[in-house]
Amino acid sequence: MEPAVAAPPHVTVIGHNSQTLPTVGFFVAGGIAVHVYTSNEAIRDQLAPYPGVTTTLVPGGYETRPDDLDPPPYFIAVEDSVIAERIRSWLPATTAQFLVRRDSRRRPRPAGFLSLLPAQADNREQVLRRLEALKRVDQLMHLARGKRQPLILMYGDPDPDAVGAALGLATIWRQAGCEPRIRCGGEAHRYQNKLLLSYLKASIEPLSPGELEAADLVAVVDAQPGFWRENPPQAQVVIDHHPRREDTQAPFIDLRESYGSTSTILTEYLFDADIPVNRKLATALLYGIVTDTDDLKRNASSADIRAFDLLHDQADRHFIARLEKSQVPMTMLDYIAWGISHRVVYGEMVLIHFGRVPSADVCVQVADLILLTCGITWVVCAGVIDGTLVVVFRGDGHRQDVGKRATLAFGKIGSAGGHRTMGRAEVPLNDASISDSVELLVNNLFKRMRDRRRTRFIRTLKGHLQARRPTDPEEFELSA
Repeated sequence: MEPAVAAPPHVTVIGHNSQTLPTVGFFVAGGIAVHVYTSNEAIRDQLAPYPGVTTTLVPGGYETRPDDLDPPPYFIAVEDSVIAERIRSWLPATTAQFLVRRDSRRRPRPAGFLSLLPAQADNREQVLRRLEALKRVDQLMHLARGKRQPLILMYGDPDPDAVGAALGLATIWRQAGCEPRIRCGGEAHRYQNKLLLSYLKASIEPLSPGELEAADLVAVVDAQPGFWRENPPQAQVVIDHHPRREDTQAPFIDLRESYGSTSTILTEYLFDADIPVNRKLATALLYGIVTDTDDLKRNASSADIRAFDLLHDQADRHFIARLEKSQVPMTMLDYIAWGISHRVVYGEMVLIHFGRVPSADVCVQVADLILLTCGITWVVCAGVIDGTLVVVFRGDGHRQDVGKRATLAFGKIGSAGGHRTMGRAEVPLNDASISDSVELLVNNLFKRMRDRRRTRFIRTLKGHLQARRPTDPEEFELSA
């Protein structure tokens, strides 16, 4: 038996309004056969040269069903809603009924009809958004042209969102004929971040003395200059998704607090300007989006979802899967165990103070894990790194705005901020002891708490700091 031959795609158009010819042309351009039933002889004559188009004249008013009516889908091209309903009354039962006519807010589309294309208002909105993105790309390129030592800065340790945004901006600036350097305030500590940098093979290094002063163009991505409490950089470009600081000033600023990641902003720039995005760049941008939005479950906007969709097929998804399966390094297990054993529960909140920690990632990993606990809506994990108290906030975003809590608690004495579901504060201890940092943490976090309860909080946390510290993971490894 010979295999069945699939019938060529076809559509059926019924009507005669001004959208009839554009609708037919839309399908013919795609090699789709069209059968048109119209009461307008002029339209029949105009469609005669169209390849793949069959036209049947029908009586005006479309009172009765044509004898040779083709199967669905049907595109009803009439302005009068009464005639549209009349045509639908003699169509066979199908949901594939489209109404194609001019947009009008005063004439809403009758119920039961589908729309072929987005409304003109929606199209205009998309075009205007793209034009705005192109304007920003032009501004970025104008700033970069002729520059010899452009610099792209990331705050602190390079995380995936900052890395993706920095590489995206570097790609745009290369289109303007310059070669920017990408620098960060520290070294990558999290295993996944190290693996990402190794995969990208990009020249991303800690900022060296003199580099900032020598730069003739400075951009800050996924941060704002005020994040640096000492010697904030004089940036000409600031691109970020965190809440705007009052001291943020630059010739070019693009701050989008409603976005879940800065990589989303750069993805829009690149795709709207039709700048090529290679596999590694797509991977960095996509991983930046999924990490900052927790796989589009946290602070994700429609823009983040759209950017994810644009990048998904171009990125190395196998490599991203490898990153996602290596979430917890061996060295973190005992910190997790220690944190669970030395938690303080206050209502729906868990508070942990680790004392001295090797990196802020300890606080991040444990806070993310503890938030999964039933009945807990927000978590605060603190630790001391190089004379700085780092406080990481995580919340479910429903009852708490932990970014606002971080700002209210520590904004006046350190750097603090974030979103509803995640926040962070860094407070210099100024030679204060780790024991003193406990009082600093509790007194600022619970300003309205009764003194007796606050004293108990402090005493409990200080007692935890006297416990045995997490064990060296090598003690658990057996020799071959």
